[in-house]
Amino acid sequence: MAQADAAERLLNLIIALTNAPRRMTRDEIRNTVAGYSPRPHGANAAEAKSSDDAFERMFERDKKALRELGVPLSTVTDPLDGADIGYKIVAADAAMPTLDLTASEVAVLSLAAEYWQGATLGDDARLGLTKLASHTPHQVTEPMPWSALSTSSRDATSAFVDAIHERQCVRFDYTSVTSGSAIRNVQPWRLLVRGGTEYLVGLDIDKGETRTYRVSRVHGQIKLVGEPGSFERPEVVPDSIFSDAVGGDAIIALRPESGYALRARATALDTSAAREIAVESASIGVTATELANEHAPGQWELFKVHYEHLDLLRDEILSLRGAAKVIMPEALAASVVDYARKALEVARG
Repeated sequence: MAQADAAERLLNLIIALTNAPRRMTRDEIRNTVAGYSPRPHGANAAEAKSSDDAFERMFERDKKALRELGVPLSTVTDPLDGADIGYKIVAADAAMPTLDLTASEVAVLSLAAEYWQGATLGDDARLGLTKLASHTPHQVTEPMPWSALSTSSRDATSAFVDAIHERQCVRFDYTSVTSGSAIRNVQPWRLLVRGGTEYLVGLDIDKGETRTYRVSRVHGQIKLVGEPGSFERPEVVPDSIFSDAVGGDAIIALRPESGYALRARATALDTSAAREIAVESASIGVTATELANEHAPGQWELFKVHYEHLDLLRDEILSLRGAAKVIMPEALAASVVDYARKALEVARG
């Protein structure tokens, strides 16, 4: 939350200094711009000094951030008192090309900034979003948690980006469905997204084979091994490296007005197909009437969706919190039920 608070304070400062009819002094900024704390009432000398020092450090960081954003912050001195310094942003000097971003587009940018939070690009992403938001008519939204990606995954992505750029080998703990957990020594070549999943592609040094690693299955700290520039990356990564991915098709029932991301890549099934599948799958808990009768109170809609990894689709279904049910395959339905039951056990202590 600290980064989100800093971005909001910076945006408030930009708006205040741009719209103020005249320059704003440090005291005016401190007392009127949301995000800064005024000097506490009744503070003794030591407390007042501590509060003043904290404000000065914060304001100096914010001035530096504005300059890094390219915002023309002007320092204006009172003509009668050279020690009385104020600040102003001239809107004409800070003008950007007109941006007509929709609320959805700003939300996507917010997600991108959340993705890089805490990683190498975190500050750049946050400052870029702040600058864009300050030039659009849309209000800044609340921080949107990137729930599909853990903090460790974001940090892993950042570490791999650096290692690929430096052409330096990496060592990390990795859990595979087939071989369990083990330490991997890898020449990192590429980061790819396939079927909504992020992969590291590289050479497994111990096995001497090209392998793919799901970033979400990387654990612990990623260690750099050897010297930079120790290998050459191939220009082309063949699609055949993904041939061992276990995929298939699933039939998912969704509540109306839910699961938009899943719907976007799925195929809707018509009423007749819904009836046939519902009769075969009644034991799972979704009746033929619920699935096939579009006027039923507990209406469900059927979709056929392809998946590369069963556990990723399971996590997506669980994140919909009851607005999705698995009709088939049975292995996926059982996995969803098992994980939901374990989550309840943990929640209940």
